[in-house]
Amino acid sequence: IRDGASRFVEIGPGKVLQGLVKRIDPAVSTAGVDKYGDIIKD
Repeated sequence: IRDGASRFVEIGPGKVLQGLVKRIDPAVSTAGVDKYGDIIKD
């Protein structure tokens, strides 16, 4: 965040890392991907 990152993607089940990032800076964009199929586009 300090170096300019503004988007984070958590890969795997759960939202622990998303929660930690939001506590550090609520303005940062976060997303989570649970399944491989969620990131594959046809």
